Amino acid sequence: MSEAPPPPPVQVMQMMMGMWVAQIAATTARLGIADHIAGGHTSADALARQSDADPAALRRFLRAAATAGLVTENANGTFALTPLGDCLRRDVPYSIRDFLIAETAPGHWLPWGRLHDAVKSGAAVAAETLGMPVWEYYAKNQEEGLTFARGMGNLSAMVSADVAPLYDPSRFPTIVDVGGSQGVLLNALLDRAPNARGILFDRPEIIASVTPSDRVELAGGDFFAAVPGGGDLYVLKSILHDWDDEHCDQILRNVRSACGVNARILLVETILPPAPQPSPVTFMDMNMLVMLGGRERTAEEYGAMLQRAGFTVTQVIPTSGMFGLIEAVAS
Repeated sequence: MSEAPPPPPVQVMQMMMGMWVAQIAATTARLGIADHIAGGHTSADALARQSDADPAALRRFLRAAATAGLVTENANGTFALTPLGDCLRRDVPYSIRDFLIAETAPGHWLPWGRLHDAVKSGAAVAAETLGMPVWEYYAKNQEEGLTFARGMGNLSAMVSADVAPLYDPSRFPTIVDVGGSQGVLLNALLDRAPNARGILFDRPEIIASVTPSDRVELAGGDFFAAVPGGGDLYVLKSILHDWDDEHCDQILRNVRSACGVNARILLVETILPPAPQPSPVTFMDMNMLVMLGGRERTAEEYGAMLQRAGFTVTQVIPTSGMFGLIEAVAS
């Protein structure tokens, strides 16, 4: 017999505690608890030494992390990772460590505390809250900015696992990743296109943190000004949802100016369902409202945007996760 759900007031209380759980998970990541446990340090005292934390406070913290499902506490007082906690290790391909840290750091956490203001005004509140535009904040707070870039790499790794079996990039000699951060998705595409070369394009301070490779040219710049030319496939992952329609139109026009007729563009975005239904994409839509004034869109809305810029949609490919692929050809 299944257990009855808690009464509605308790369920709402649990929703409120969600912000606490998020910070517990992020602190687990920041302290390197998952890596330390994986390395054989399983007692609270050993973990306190490894993470340079107060032993008594860390023991209390680990029990909270166990309640959140990140670790389990054994009868002998040692701790073990759960599958959820394992995702917070640095050295696993499915890590979301940096993404979690970035989303709970001041650059995101403080603006989210003003969600009600964003909903009332219809405008992003991050710049006012942080005292400067988000990208300027990340340029000034470089460690947090680099963590955010690595967090985008975490997402790209997850998306790559969904995209790789669904999209064949081998027909394109040159693949340009516009706003590609650390190049995780680009490298996954190049793995499936052994004769192709790649161009990784992002802000100069992001490109400066990327390790060069033989097959990938690094290019720093501003996609509102121009993007590298000569590409056969232009990939934009989680770019357009950051911006309003006017800015998206500018980005897409710059891509169209850079590429020739019959070149392809591939959007990789979280896509709102066409009919009203619960979807985690609606949570990401709130993130865009709070942080940047951007928004999530339906496939039809992206199609209209691409058409305005001189592209014709050729296919829309759903994935097993929140993301979808929209391919269009330059006309």
